[in-house]
Amino acid sequence: MKTEYLFCPAEFPNPPVIVQHISLTVDITETEVTVTSETRFQAAEPLASLRLNAKNLEIKSLTQNGKRVEYTYADDIITLQLNRPVSPGTEFRIAAKTVCRPTDNILEGLYYDITPKGQPRTIISQCQQWGFQRIAPCIDDMRAKCTWTTTIIADSRYSNLISNGNVSRERTRFDTTRDTITYQNDEPMPPYLFFLGVGTWDTFAKDFCYPDGKTVRLELLALPGSDKHDAETAVDIMADAILWTHIFTGPERFEDTETRQKLYELCTRRFRGETGLSEEITALSADLVCGYQYPYEVYREIAMQNSDFGGMENTGNTTIIASRIMPDAEITDASYEYMLGVKQHEFYHNLNGSSVTGDTPFSIWLNEAVTVMVEDEYLAFHFGRDYIRLNNILQLYAPGTGTFSLDTSAVSMPIEPEGFNDPNDLITAVTYVKAPEFTRMIETMLGKPAFAWALDLYHKRFAGSNASPRDWLHAMEDVGRTDFSFMADRWLKQTGYPTVTAEAVYHPETDSAEITVTQKGFGTQNPWIFPFKGTLMNAAGEEVAVFSKKIDAERLTFSVPCSGPFDFAIWNENHAAYIRMERTEPDAVLYLQTRLDTNPVTRFLAFSALFEREMQRLLSDESAAPSDAFADEVMRTLSDAELMRSCGSMPLLMFESVSDPQFAHAYGKLYAAKQKIFRGIASRYRTELTALYKQYDVTYNTEEFVP
Repeated sequence: MKTEYLFCPAEFPNPPVIVQHISLTVDITETEVTVTSETRFQAAEPLASLRLNAKNLEIKSLTQNGKRVEYTYADDIITLQLNRPVSPGTEFRIAAKTVCRPTDNILEGLYYDITPKGQPRTIISQCQQWGFQRIAPCIDDMRAKCTWTTTIIADSRYSNLISNGNVSRERTRFDTTRDTITYQNDEPMPPYLFFLGVGTWDTFAKDFCYPDGKTVRLELLALPGSDKHDAETAVDIMADAILWTHIFTGPERFEDTETRQKLYELCTRRFRGETGLSEEITALSADLVCGYQYPYEVYREIAMQNSDFGGMENTGNTTIIASRIMPDAEITDASYEYMLGVKQHEFYHNLNGSSVTGDTPFSIWLNEAVTVMVEDEYLAFHFGRDYIRLNNILQLYAPGTGTFSLDTSAVSMPIEPEGFNDPNDLITAVTYVKAPEFTRMIETMLGKPAFAWALDLYHKRFAGSNASPRDWLHAMEDVGRTDFSFMADRWLKQTGYPTVTAEAVYHPETDSAEITVTQKGFGTQNPWIFPFKGTLMNAAGEEVAVFSKKIDAERLTFSVPCSGPFDFAIWNENHAAYIRMERTEPDAVLYLQTRLDTNPVTRFLAFSALFEREMQRLLSDESAAPSDAFADEVMRTLSDAELMRSCGSMPLLMFESVSDPQFAHAYGKLYAAKQKIFRGIASRYRTELTALYKQYDVTYNTEEFVP
């Protein structure tokens, strides 16, 4: 079938061979790299020839089982004519000697990073998605997982010669000017997670001890001259992310929560040097089922300057952009949050991405979606659940650049697109924002404990191998005994999202509420399927009904029991579904919600609806005065010290936009209307605002990371 994309699912059939082991000897000079490779294959089907990926390589020799083999090399493909046909199950070896040349501008394969003055040139690798074929001939496929042996030969002046796995032969002299070292990786790893780096870094190291006594050496490879205190703080954060991942993920993460918290605190104190805690740690952890434990001897974070990515989860060797690998005195709040998040995110990929690997690039969304969910849990642990969730919601609703806007743009792609032209097409807000919202909806429908068990089942079922998104869904279904296939087909294959209206009518004779939910936004395709959570409340702030319902039709009416009449509804509680609500209630009802709703997310969305109505009113009548009621609401929210402490100013964010297409691009009028609202608030509450400014002008200790 003709397609407009370079790559579609049909381009990724199962490889004709099973890759069992790759052995590399990488001889590095500053201008070229000679790679001697031997790959052990097992035929998965009858073979007379074999195609290997190879991009911009100079071929010196190719052999099969030690004998010269005929080949052609064109269009980045080496086609080997095997010396004799092989049958399924037959093992054979292909050895190659090739030369590649690092560059400054192609940030794939081996390339130059920023080099300290007077030192040999720093060379690092980036192999996602198809970078390894720029290093050696290979089956450059996510399913080509195998064990690895990597020997590096490089200038003795380099401070670090690093690759994946454990050191099997320590660094020694190779000749008068060069050293050599060998790494052995016995955990199956796909080519896109291969890493090699030679360079000059300041190394900061510290041993990390798991509760069961297993020790991992943590190394931070920082730019030369890095501040020692900042680097040591970064190592503390690295250790914190690893410890949290172990204690607070896994199938029983919602059990024994107090014991887990105490264990976390004791392990943190021990890492910081306090002695005499090991016996208590051992006793506390004896009966706990914890989460992921890192399998290697060393875990590294490596500072890089040149990259298309902020971080990359090369197995055991995470590269992070140098400006975000450690804190400093001038780091912003947002940058600090990113730093914590990227450290945990890339570490968790050692489980969700390396141990269990997607089957094709069309599975990248799942690697990222689940990892983003876990990253958000980690950030919520430190910064508060409300703060992180509200921050997520702002990413959805930001005009023009938010995920909702991008998801309905002309270039929007579904989570699982029909195809792509470049792997970077898959690295978008759809992958990192919408896809996690889809997996969160699955979590909402299963319940958090069941989701944790299902995720653990998935990771155990496919440990050391590959899995597809359907495999992940099957694990969810096996635990939840629920069919998610129809829901997944809609969310993974359609662009956009549902726009939803809801109304509730109280029936005193049955003490129940009749709720009608209507959705649009699916065009000629099938209606979306999503969880719809809500709460009905009275004017005293009491919950009258709490409900959760699966919506799978354009219009659905259902009843929920009530404990009495209600005055307003909280729809899509905590934004559990990736939907936009159209609010049809009168202003008075929305103001009541902003006063009584204790969830910052739904409270913010009610506030945003009021703000848009205020903007629309001022845009429609430029002589109109700003509303005192809205000014009062802003002041009331700003005066809520606990809300400001937990969420900062986010609950009062006012987007300079309205949904009315008449004013969509009337930027001058939009600005003027918003300024009129601000001036109205300032005029009405000048004294109170000044007092609040002084009240909130607080300086916090920034000397050390305190989890």
